[in-house]
Parts: sequence; C-alpha cells; structure tokens
Amino acid sequence: MTTKKAATSDTSRKEPYLKGKNSLYLWSFVGLNVAVFLSLVATRHFDSVSIEFWWTHVTAKNGVFAASIPLAVIIFAGLLSDISKARLVFWRWHQPLPGTRVFSELISTDSRIDLAALKKYIGRFPRAPQEQNALWYKLYRKHKMTRSVWESHKVYLLTRDMSAIAASAVFLFSVGAAIAGVDLRTVVTYFVFLAAQYVLIAKAARNYGNRFVLNVVCEESSSLLNR
Repeated sequence: MTTKKAATSDTSRKEPYLKGKNSLYLWSFVGLNVAVFLSLVATRHFDSVSIEFWWTHVTAKNGVFAASIPLAVIIFAGLLSDISKARLVFWRWHQPLPGTRVFSELISTDSRIDLAALKKYIGRFPRAPQEQNALWYKLYRKHKMTRSVWESHKVYLLTRDMSAIAASAVFLFSVGAAIAGVDLRTVVTYFVFLAAQYVLIAKAARNYGNRFVLNVVCEESSSLLNR
C-alpha cells in the first residue's frame, strides 16, 4: 500500500504543468495585439514603424507595458470558462468537448486506431455524449503521461486559450479603437482583421483538440496490441 502511494505521488510530481508551459506564447500573442492596438490609436492607421515602436515598449524589460501583459493574459484567459472556450473553438453550444463524440464521429477518421481490438476490449462503443466523454477521460487518465498525449494536450490548451483571447479582442479592441476616435473605415478593417485572426486560430485549435483526444485512443489501441 505504501509503495503504491509513493508511485502515485512520484507520477504527480512528474506530470507537466501544461498551462504554465504556454504562458510565454500567450504573453507574446497578447503583447503583439496590444502593440497593434496602441499603434492604431496613436496614428489612426496601420503603421509598421509605429507597431514596431509599441512592440519594443510592450516587451521592454521592467517596463509598465511588459509588466501588465501577464495580468492581461490572466484576465483575458479567465473571462470564459473551459466550456465557453470549447464553444468558441468547436462552434457547438451543446456538448462542445471533442471527447463527447470521439467514439461516434472522430475515431473513424484515424487510421492508426485498431477499431476491432478496441471493440473487443471495451465492448460496444457508447453513443451518448456524456458516456463517450466519461470513457475517453478514463483512457486519458491511463495515458496522460505519454509524450504524444501531453504534447498534443499542451498545444490544444495553447490554441484554445488563444482563441478565447482572440474572441475577446474582436470586441474589446475594435470598440476601443472606435472610442479612441479612429475613423470608421479603419475600425471596420481592424474588426475584420481581428475576426479573421479569431477564426483561423479557432480552426487550428479545433484540429489540435481532435488530434489530442484521438492520440489518447490511439495510445490505448497500441497498448492492446502489445499485450
């Protein structure tokens, strides 16, 4: 009993803190968006020289802007719950998590998975979304320390949070530019740019999310073949 507890404790210590590993990338993403926004407010148009100027100030060591970026990331990323972020990524209001459809939709798209072996071991695949997610999470707990799983999880969390931040920026920055007196045509262009940024990042996050849940099932399938 003591040995089992020690092993569990050791595993917990080795488990990577994935969100912490993404912080620098999120800070850079927010910093770049802040630099573009400040440049637009200052010059009333898109100016590469001004963007570079503000980027330098935003990333300057010991600067006010540099110190505020981590706070902005925490606030932006915390505005929405995990379910709300998943809705922004997968564009589904009900059951947005990819694990809720992994056995009914996603599993057939991955040729790495031995469906026959899985069905023999698991039995009939569940159809109800919550049951699918519960089974998938059980498999995830078994394979979360596998490199392919935690790396794909890390990238999914990064792009998911970037999607949430990008979605917030569509409203906050475009409205902020309008309030600052930027002309309507430029504000509309800026809004389109921010919206396109969000859509592209959300689509990338969706692909990474699907890949993450499939990597878990793939690891389970591979482990069955090695038994």
